[in-house]
Amino acid sequence: MEVDLNQPISQVIRAARRQRQLSQYSLARELATLSGRPTITRDLVARWERGHQIPRQGTRQWLSVILQVPKDQLDVAAAAARRRSRLGHAVVTDNAPASPGPTRRAQGTPALLPVFRSRVQAGILAATLLNPDRSFSLTELAEHAGASLASVDKENKLLERAGILTSRREGTIRLMRAAGNRGPLVGPLTDLMRMTYGVPQVIAEEFGCVPGVVRIVLGGVWADRFAGIGGPAPDSIEVLIAAPVGKTLDNRALTTAARRVEQRLRRPVTFSVVPLEPDLDTLQIPRQRPGHPVVEVAPIRPRTVPQIAGMELDGLDVIRQMLRTGQLELFNGPASSSRPFLDLAAKHITSAEPLAEVSPDSAFVLLAQAANLIGSALLAQQGLRASASAPEYVVGTAVTAQFGHQFSQIELLRRRARELDMPTSRDSHATPAEAQTYLGTVRSLLAAATEALPKLGLFS
Repeated sequence: MEVDLNQPISQVIRAARRQRQLSQYSLARELATLSGRPTITRDLVARWERGHQIPRQGTRQWLSVILQVPKDQLDVAAAAARRRSRLGHAVVTDNAPASPGPTRRAQGTPALLPVFRSRVQAGILAATLLNPDRSFSLTELAEHAGASLASVDKENKLLERAGILTSRREGTIRLMRAAGNRGPLVGPLTDLMRMTYGVPQVIAEEFGCVPGVVRIVLGGVWADRFAGIGGPAPDSIEVLIAAPVGKTLDNRALTTAARRVEQRLRRPVTFSVVPLEPDLDTLQIPRQRPGHPVVEVAPIRPRTVPQIAGMELDGLDVIRQMLRTGQLELFNGPASSSRPFLDLAAKHITSAEPLAEVSPDSAFVLLAQAANLIGSALLAQQGLRASASAPEYVVGTAVTAQFGHQFSQIELLRRRARELDMPTSRDSHATPAEAQTYLGTVRSLLAAATEALPKLGLFS
């Protein structure tokens, strides 16, 4: 993607996000996964795109990976935004207030049900009205709505004054729930929420009762509207059901579940069943209790794949390409054990912990080495290793191609460690906060790799 050197970073982020067909929620979720920082929310992405805040340098590295925009271009755009701010210029984005007119749309207006003032409000109502017998903390509602605690608290107070929600305190925790009086507006409002933002819950309740279902993806027009992509209202719901390889699901039970969903949501439902391959996509899914499948919302489109030399390749093809060019090589025997790599990585992480505050540069170097060892462990388990003449980035590139965005941190850490090796560089020192952040990130990489290794066999 080409970037205008005078364009502020708010416009660059928004344009790149739209080009990749990501919602603000999706971008926030990918950033949180990639960076190991669950505090990255849709509200923070919105502040970037409105020009109210400029992403920090470390965050721009993660944005570069996800949005596929070179980091130096994001840095230039960030500098342009600062210049405009100093000169007193308003940063205009597609999210900025426009002059009144028939096409004006309030920031945050939900595309799925645009009668609400914001997606935050819709998320709160879906959680509380569809679960009238339980109370929610502000943190839980923030997770449901994909928003900050401050935004959720503001919406809660408005809904409580309207008599839709009620609150109580347990110690220092404030709990919210649907109002018990069930006034004349609550019933119709609950029906609206059930047929829109309540779809994931209804789908999970019905299809989750079918033995063997472990993952459900909601797609199509409904998923586009849920993600904030504008367009016509959905007239049906597309459901993709995933089951373990070799597991045959009861088609009659699936059909019954689909009919019950249609009755509850009052719209047609189509479903299809696919095998859940034991690849790294499953690593980002938390373990679930039986009958509680993972439910995701995503437009069902072909997944994006890495590119090498302009060729679209999946993870296996990337490895084959690296083998053909001599960047990777096959090996076997006692040296192919992944355990020594992981053991040494764990020791580096343990050594980095006390250094994060007193010597963050040293801690960061240890963490970068640990991340590279984790990548080498994943390759060794498959009988693969970087060749003696391979560039330094090969391990990170190979592992990311196979196992996804989370492991692109290996290459980001390597690059940052190289900056720390140059004392004259402007960025030649790590901060304690940076070291602490990456300490959590590398721990998560170690956990993900440890879970993945038993599922991997020799590459052939």
